Amino acid sequence: MSESRRKTPELLAPAGNLESFFAALESGADAVYLGLKELNARALAPNFTLDDLARIIPYAHARDAAVHVALNSLVTALEFPRILDLLQSLADLAPDAVIVQDPGIFQLARDRFPTLTLHASTLMGAHNAAGVNALARLGASRIVLARELSFDEIRDITRTTTAEIEIFVHGALCFSFSGLCLASSFRGGHSGLQGRCVQPCRLKFRQGKREGYFLSCNDFSALDWIPRLKALRIAAFKIEGRMKSADYIAQVVRAYRDVMDAPPDRHSEAIAHARERLGLAPARKLTQGHLEGENASGILTPHRSGSSGLWVGNVLTVEEKRVLVDLRHGIRKGDRLRTESPDGREQKPFAVQALLSLETSAPREEAGPGEKIFLKAARDLQPGERLFRIGGQLEDPVRWRRVLLDAVPKPRPYRKTFPAPDSVSDSWPTVPARHSHFAETLLVKVGRYEELGNAMASPAHGVLLTASKPNLERLAKARLHPAQKKRFAWSLPPVILPKDLDYYQRAVRWFVDRGYRNWELNNWGHFDFFRETERLVLAAGHRFNVRNPAALAALGAQGCARTVLSLEITGREIQRLLRSPLGSVPVVTVYAWPALFTSRLKPALLAGKPFVTPRNEPYLLLSESGITAVYADRPVSWLARLAPLRSWGVRCFLIDLSEGPRRNPKDLERVLSGFKRGRADEPFSEFNWDREPVKHRASLKDRR
Repeated sequence: MSESRRKTPELLAPAGNLESFFAALESGADAVYLGLKELNARALAPNFTLDDLARIIPYAHARDAAVHVALNSLVTALEFPRILDLLQSLADLAPDAVIVQDPGIFQLARDRFPTLTLHASTLMGAHNAAGVNALARLGASRIVLARELSFDEIRDITRTTTAEIEIFVHGALCFSFSGLCLASSFRGGHSGLQGRCVQPCRLKFRQGKREGYFLSCNDFSALDWIPRLKALRIAAFKIEGRMKSADYIAQVVRAYRDVMDAPPDRHSEAIAHARERLGLAPARKLTQGHLEGENASGILTPHRSGSSGLWVGNVLTVEEKRVLVDLRHGIRKGDRLRTESPDGREQKPFAVQALLSLETSAPREEAGPGEKIFLKAARDLQPGERLFRIGGQLEDPVRWRRVLLDAVPKPRPYRKTFPAPDSVSDSWPTVPARHSHFAETLLVKVGRYEELGNAMASPAHGVLLTASKPNLERLAKARLHPAQKKRFAWSLPPVILPKDLDYYQRAVRWFVDRGYRNWELNNWGHFDFFRETERLVLAAGHRFNVRNPAALAALGAQGCARTVLSLEITGREIQRLLRSPLGSVPVVTVYAWPALFTSRLKPALLAGKPFVTPRNEPYLLLSESGITAVYADRPVSWLARLAPLRSWGVRCFLIDLSEGPRRNPKDLERVLSGFKRGRADEPFSEFNWDREPVKHRASLKDRR
């Protein structure tokens, strides 16, 4: 790498296959991030084997480029025994970094694989300086910031922390804060936190007589901001797109490379040329995302389809595997297309196998705009679907693997198994896995100060109250007597915007100094609010997304006596988890009405009025204090599942009434009655209770 290049942030490019990997390096990327065929947050991309990685790393290093491995999926209790083998292999292969979301992987790396360099994924929700500092102490050498931050907020974070900072500069945007979206999992069991998001925010919704893609974000481009962002203390500019084609990666990387390398007197010219390049990379409409802060606009355009790529045509009819298409733009044989159903659902991409003339059925290599043409594809298409071009013809993967083999004939050796799996929990502070001798504990959580009196009068052993600004200020005036303080805990909100950080730090300090010892944390930044020497009782809320014993140990090591398990967890996972040594007492939520989307955006929807998908799945929207929450039409209840939970050894239960689009003063009484009877009497969802955890396509035991 040249000396001038070293003075600028690293340009970090995505690769979902070998062709994209070569395209990224040849186009000027300083580093490439890629996923394996398991446990990464783009599980639907082709991805790489460990044998590929054994050659990719030395190939990149010989060209002064780095390789980051995305291991940023949540790990379930069922997958946990296999993760040790994968970490052992990565430790031997020595990539430049491993991108991580699951706290269990941090715990294992610190204990057993200290040579691995860890980067905190954007899915860990670092949206303020406190989050960055806490993740750095957890063991992250670099933190990828949330995409929902303005330029001023990014600048202020870089000024108040010494940790390495990485930001996204190009690619898709999510409606929800990263790490806080439950919608895909709730509607179909495909968790976005496990890389299997089915993009429910991209659907066309209806509210009354209005229809639109109300939650679908346009794509993000920080091209115009690169000169200003270069002046900040940022370690890397990251391009999103592991599902994108090689020609897309090449165009986008070259565009940003040219602007990053341009001298100050040529920035305007370089940006103009780069925009032309981006025009050749099919995408949604480009916006400047959240960089403009309060003035951010154009992120949501409800009249536009949520599908990525260039809209090239519509499917008219399908006859004997011949698809008649009405073209808006030209296409070629071999082009990669993605379809969008009439109800707005994106389908998997496919390649055009052949083009046939409408008049003669003769083969053709290309067809132009305004033509009607027959095409053949490997997958079934349906009349009414829209076609979006997302890339050109894919190269033969065998060819690229041969290029890699010729360049690196001797791959790095690596072990495929961890030698001592039974000893992994030896260093954990543990509680009994089946703590059946413990008295059963019931926790109740409410969201408004007005509900606190009834909660304190209930038989709950502990009462939690959301630490919103109104609640903090009301309780500061009212106070609690010592006996009440022992039962009471503040629950910190998962999103504390940078402008509110100082307020919350001072509020926490004020209450701690007055004897409020119990706190539930819901973001890594919350750990930065407390001093290690204080004798406090900390608990981890469900937003830490804990689903495996190492993650429980990680929260226990951070001082959390209790940890609320992920709301996405399955019954089978809980049963397996409780057989393991546990570093924190697991809490199971048996009633909640959680936000499926939590966003900084304000869609053009009426609050409190249902809006529905084409399948008539209802949602409700609320907006408060700059945060938009979208809910399902019914709560989650496991009240009818108390018997098996108790038989497996669960002894700590949570009734969470702190969220939801509708609240009734009698909710607490009704749900407590259901808890006593082991029954729920209202329409409810059991979320993922009966769902089988998603199996990865390739076993970690078979890596070839």
